[in-house]
Amino acid sequence: MKQRNVLTSLLLAGAMLLSACGAPAASSAPAVSAAPASSDAALSPSEQWALDNGLDKTETPEELYKKALAAGGEVNIYTVSGRMQRVKEAFEKDYPGMTLVVHDMNVNELLEKYNREYEAGIHTADVIHLKEQTGEILKEYVQTGMMHNYHPSDIYGKVDEKFLALTPMYFEADWWYFNTEVYKESPIDSWWDLTRPEWKGKFLCVDPMSDIGYMALLTTIIENSDLMAKAYEEEFGTPIVLAADEPDAGHAFLKRFAQNRPVFETSSNGVVKAVGASGQSDPPVGYAVSSKLRERDEQGYPLGVDPLNFKPAVGIYGMNIVEIADGAPNPDGAKLVVRYLAGEADGNGNGFAPYNTVGGWSIRRDGPSAKGNVPFEEVKTFPQDMEYTYQHIKEVQDYWVSVQP
Repeated sequence: MKQRNVLTSLLLAGAMLLSACGAPAASSAPAVSAAPASSDAALSPSEQWALDNGLDKTETPEELYKKALAAGGEVNIYTVSGRMQRVKEAFEKDYPGMTLVVHDMNVNELLEKYNREYEAGIHTADVIHLKEQTGEILKEYVQTGMMHNYHPSDIYGKVDEKFLALTPMYFEADWWYFNTEVYKESPIDSWWDLTRPEWKGKFLCVDPMSDIGYMALLTTIIENSDLMAKAYEEEFGTPIVLAADEPDAGHAFLKRFAQNRPVFETSSNGVVKAVGASGQSDPPVGYAVSSKLRERDEQGYPLGVDPLNFKPAVGIYGMNIVEIADGAPNPDGAKLVVRYLAGEADGNGNGFAPYNTVGGWSIRRDGPSAKGNVPFEEVKTFPQDMEYTYQHIKEVQDYWVSVQP
C-alpha cells in the first residue's frame, strides 16, 4: 500500500523531531516522539481526505494556482502573527484573483476557535500558522488528523528530516531586552538576577497563564533544575538552599521569580514598547520573542540584547509551523500558501520575506539569513524534551499559581 506508506513515513519523522536543531552542545532543541501508524490498517477519513487532495504530492505553484482559482480563489489562514498581513499583500499581488483572508489571534484563541469549529463540522480554515513548543500540536492535532503536514519535495527536501513530523517554517527564541539609552550592556546575565531585590517589579514578560509557550519555558526550567542549581552557585557563590516548598532549584527559581513581582504584558509588543520607550531614567528589562528585535530598526526603539552570554541558557526555541486544516475548503490554495510562506523552491520568495528578520531563522538548509542576525547555532537554549513538557506542563502551571505573592 504505497499511499499508506507515505503517511507512515511522515509519522516516523516524529521520532526524530527537534532532537538537535543544529544548536551547540551546551544547547539542545526539543525532542518529540510520534507513534508510527500501522501500514496494514485502513485509512482514517482524515487520512483519506489528505490523499484525495494530494497532500502527498509535489505540484508546481502554477498548477496549484490554477486549481485554487477554480475553487473560488479564497484561502483562510488562522495565524498568531501580525506580519501575515504583509504576506497577504504580497500573495494577492503575486497571484491575481486570489484572496488570502487573515485571522490574526493569540494561540489560545486560535486553538479554541479551531477546536470549536471542527467539532461542529464547520470548515473555515485552510491553513494554520502557530508555534509548537509543547508537543501539543503534534500529539493532539497532527497525529489525530485534525491538521495535516504538506511536504513538497522541492522545498522540504532541503529541511532536516528530524523536523518533519510537522511542517516547519522558521525558528524563533525568546530573550531579554534592555534599553540602550540607559544601559551600554545588559544589566542582567542570569535568570537568577530576576530574583534580586533591586529588580523587584522592574522586569516584564508575557503572562504564562495566557500564553502556553511561556508555561512551556517554565516547565523546561524545572526539567533542567540541575543547570539552574549550577547557575545559582555561579551567580551567588554558594549552593542553593531550598525551602520546604521548593523541591529543586527549578521550582525554587519559579517561586522566587514570581515573588519578585514580574509585570505581565499581553504580548511581546507590549514588552518591547515598554522597555524601548525613549527618555526613561530607570527602564525595566523585558523578556519577549527574539524577532521583536526588528523593532529596533523599524520603530527606532533603543533595544539591546545579549543572548550569547545569558546563563544558563536564554530560553527555548519555538518552531513556527504551517499546517493544512483537515477538510480545508480550498486545499490547493492551502498548498500554494504553504509553499509561499516557505519561500518557494529557491527559498527567496516573497512569502518568507516578512519573517526573514533579525531574531528569526529559516528552517531550510539553503534559507536566507537577515543581515546582522545572531548566529542561530550560537544561541544557547535549554535542552528540552517535548514529551516531558507535554506530560508535566499542567503540574508546573499548578505550582506557578500556588507561589504567586
